Amino acid sequence: MAKLSPRPARPSPSEDPIAEILESWRLWLLGALMGAALAWLVFAVAPPDFRARATVVVDHNLEESWTYFPDRQLFQFLQRETERLVELAWSDGVMQTVASASDGLSVVELRASVLRLSQPSDGGWHFYADDSDRATAQSLASAWAHAFVQAARSAVEASPELQMARQELEAALSSGASQGELQHIAQRITDLAGQTRGVSPFVELYVSQAADLPVERSVGQGTYLLVGSILGALLLPFWIVLRPR
Repeated sequence: MAKLSPRPARPSPSEDPIAEILESWRLWLLGALMGAALAWLVFAVAPPDFRARATVVVDHNLEESWTYFPDRQLFQFLQRETERLVELAWSDGVMQTVASASDGLSVVELRASVLRLSQPSDGGWHFYADDSDRATAQSLASAWAHAFVQAARSAVEASPELQMARQELEAALSSGASQGELQHIAQRITDLAGQTRGVSPFVELYVSQAADLPVERSVGQGTYLLVGSILGALLLPFWIVLRPR
């Protein structure tokens, strides 16, 4: 009669690396504390740059500039005007103006690592500037906001054909023209708006915040502590458990 082989014994927690890692909750806690302390030290010794924020209010006046058009086309017009303004904010002329107000920064450096733009299409546009010096960051953000507004106002282009088409549409609406005629005029306005390269004359821009700008670190201390604690909580238990015995 054949002998039954004994059932293999379960590995003890010390022989199972996964179980040992999961049971090492004290190491997780210790690693999180050590990681947070190290992150706090790094933030104190080598803090990130300051970040200043200037604000420009952009109002497209869609209801006034695009009468009769449905919401879907209004969104297309808004997106097109926003893209033009974004390109203008990063244009060579605007960047050269900001570079001349900086202390030796080039246009390449401004675009790559110093300036940040946050725009919600219609409303407050935020112009950020990063620098190790608080005053320099404020100066760069303010110079960028003013240069953008000045360039946008200079780029306003009123197309005569587009203006005539607008007036024709208003007259057709007042006289009760047919739906087909209104759609024909609206399509012509859409085509002319796409061909116009300048900024719409209906767009209003002004700097709302360019003095005594709010300044904060580009990366907050809380982010440092959170990342440090997570890394410490993950790395310390794995290192202790998987180290050569």
